Order: sequence, then structure tokens, then C-alpha cells
Amino acid sequence: MSSPDAMQPAIASLAKTCEAIANGRYDDVDELFDIITDKHVPESIRALAETFSSMVVQVEAREFHSGQLIEDLTETRRKLELAEAQLRKENQELKVRLDKFEVAYDEKEAKMEVEKVADTDYFRTLQARAKSMRSKYKKQP
Repeated sequence: MSSPDAMQPAIASLAKTCEAIANGRYDDVDELFDIITDKHVPESIRALAETFSSMVVQVEAREFHSGQLIEDLTETRRKLELAEAQLRKENQELKVRLDKFEVAYDEKEAKMEVEKVADTDYFRTLQARAKSMRSKYKKQP
């Protein structure tokens, strides 16, 4: 059995290391491994150090995974921003093209144009020919 004197430094080291881990500092994790392998430290303290060591590995794995996710999301965001900028540019270009092809329809002006065409001798001649052809084909059996 270990003496209380051998246990005190191990507990103090464990407490200090756990506090560092709780604050996100993993530099002193090697001290946990020292406690785990020290046969002069009671089994219960070594088991506790091993549990904390396992938790550190899990936390570091989660932080690594979170970092990877953040990098992936950052890259995805960058791609989306580029795509958005490209779409904005294409939409602007299409709007300019549409403005060039847009024709305003003025009903009064259209009516005047029709009347102008209908009021010509050429149109009256075409109308007469069309009427003649219709009546000619209606008479045929």
C-alpha cells in the first residue's frame, strides 16, 4: 500500500493537469501518463488519471473533427459566395440584354399604324383579291 506522502504529489499533479484540461490546455497531458505508469501511486488514482487521459483523447478527436467541419463549411461558404457573385453578374447581364430587346407596346400607336396600312391602295387591292378568291372557291363544288 502506498503512503499518503506518495499520494499527495500525484493528486496535486492530477488536479493541476485536470484544471489545465478544463481550460483547454493540453500541454501537461504527459503528466497524466506519468501518473498512470507510476507504480507508487495508488491504483484508484492511476485509474482516475487514465480516465482523464481517455477523455482528453476524445476531446482532442472532437476538436479535430470540429476543425475539419469548420474548414469544410468555410470552403463551402466561399464556393457559395462565388456562385452568388456569378449569378448576380449573369442576372445583371440578362437584365441589360432584356432591356435592349424590350419593346413598349402602345395601343393607340398600333391602331394608328393599322389604320395607316389599311388606308393604302395596295391594302385595298389585296383585300379585293382575297374577297374575290374566297367567293370563287365557295362556288366550286
